[in-house]
Amino acid sequence: MNGWILYKNPVKESYETQKLVEEFEKQGLKIRVVNPQDVDIFVDRDDRKSIRVAGKGRTLPDFVIPRTGSGTTYFIKAILRHLERLGVILINGSASIDTVKDKLYTQQILGESNLPVPKTLLVKHPINVEFVENNIGYPAIIKTLSGSFGAGVFLCENRKQLQQLLKMAEITKPSYNIIVQEFIKDSWGKDLRVFILNGKRYSPPSNNST
Repeated sequence: MNGWILYKNPVKESYETQKLVEEFEKQGLKIRVVNPQDVDIFVDRDDRKSIRVAGKGRTLPDFVIPRTGSGTTYFIKAILRHLERLGVILINGSASIDTVKDKLYTQQILGESNLPVPKTLLVKHPINVEFVENNIGYPAIIKTLSGSFGAGVFLCENRKQLQQLLKMAEITKPSYNIIVQEFIKDSWGKDLRVFILNGKRYSPPSNNST
C-alpha cells in the first residue's frame, strides 16, 4: 500500500508531516509528500492515466492525506475531487474540507446536529456595533470565515476594541466577512480536539494554551 501527503511547504517546516512520514515508514507503508503545485490533472476518458507529478506520470496512490489547511485553493480542491473520482481514499475528503474551511458553515452543521455551540452572528455591512452588543455582548470573539491555528481570531473586551478592529479590517479589505461569537469563559485558554475514527470518538487531553 502506498500513499501521498499533500503538503505545500518543505517537509522540514512541519513537525506533524515529518511524524506522519516516520510512522507510516515504521508500518512498512510507502508514503510520498507531494506539493499540489507539482500536480497536473487531465480530464478525459482515460482518467486512470490522467495525473502527473513534477511532469511525470504517476501510479495512483491507495490513499491521500491532504495537509493544506485553510490555504486549500480551488486548484487543490480540484485535485482532491479528481482523485476521489478515480477511487482514491482521501483522509479527509473534499466535502469535509469545504465544511471546515468555512467557520460559519461549520457552526450551522453543528447546530443542526443539536450540539451546543457558541451564539454566532454573521455581521453585514455597514456593521451595527450596537446590534452586536445587544445580541452577543462583551467579551466577544471575532473570527474571519477562513483560517486555522488561531489565525484570524481576536478577543474584543469592549466597544473601543471592537471599533478599532473593524476599522482596521475595513482599511485592509472593505468587503471583509467576519463572524462574532459569544465568549465561553469555561473554554478560555483550552484547546479541545475530538477525533472520529470508524464511528468512535477519541478525545485527547485538552491543552492549556499560553
